[in-house]
Amino acid sequence: MLRRLISAALLAACLPSLASAADLDAIRERGKLIAVTTGNLPPNTFVDKNNELTGFDIDVAHYIEKKIGVPIEISRLDWKGILPGLQAGRFDAVFSNVNMTPERLGMFEYSIPYSRSAIVVVRSTKATDINGYDSLVGKRVGGIAGGNDGEIPARAIAKEYGDFKKFTGYAGYTEMFRDLQVGRIDAVIAPELASANFIRENPGIAEIVGKPYSVVYVGVPMQPGSDKLKAAIDGAIREMRENGTLDALAKKYFGIEHFSDQLIDEVPH
Repeated sequence: MLRRLISAALLAACLPSLASAADLDAIRERGKLIAVTTGNLPPNTFVDKNNELTGFDIDVAHYIEKKIGVPIEISRLDWKGILPGLQAGRFDAVFSNVNMTPERLGMFEYSIPYSRSAIVVVRSTKATDINGYDSLVGKRVGGIAGGNDGEIPARAIAKEYGDFKKFTGYAGYTEMFRDLQVGRIDAVIAPELASANFIRENPGIAEIVGKPYSVVYVGVPMQPGSDKLKAAIDGAIREMRENGTLDALAKKYFGIEHFSDQLIDEVPH
């Protein structure tokens, strides 16, 4: 079964370093697929009251685990260490809402999309003069530190439309939305799905405004050369789309209907 092994603080020291890409045959011979997630990006990946990993991405991993017929050991790791760790061969795959960017597509093998991420502006309900990404000049803005759905688009917005009063980078959504709630920042640049989840659970605190800044797809990144593993994961994702499982998970975690209709059946180029 899918298991959370160790804390993020110990992960880097404890995970084995894989000498080369472990494709599906080698993974089955090893007896487990080694994966990571941040565990602090609700509703995609988070720790529940029983201290167990859960969320949309984790349930996707559960389904894939059953289809490929090998246990997945999934551990928590801070976002800043995830892609460098995958590049260094410390694990086989990542289930953590990882966007498909041109740079990452050139570095890793990717599954077909199982999700997508729209980057939006979420303002405090008190910041009524913020109406979208072009009205953040002079405002206190937050985003996931180094994230392609946080700090990177935030810096691009500031460069194009004018400097913020201050930018604050966060390790995860929990801290970021807490600061928005208590008034330390006026707005955040964040994925629509996580933002909608926060707003649904905390009515009256914040709201999504304006058009999305960008829309990208989300897949499972793997080490280059993981051809058989990719084929197996792609098959599981297609099956989830066809039998309604993916739509049911999106409804459960995001409140979005017909989610599969918003995806494509190939890795974008």
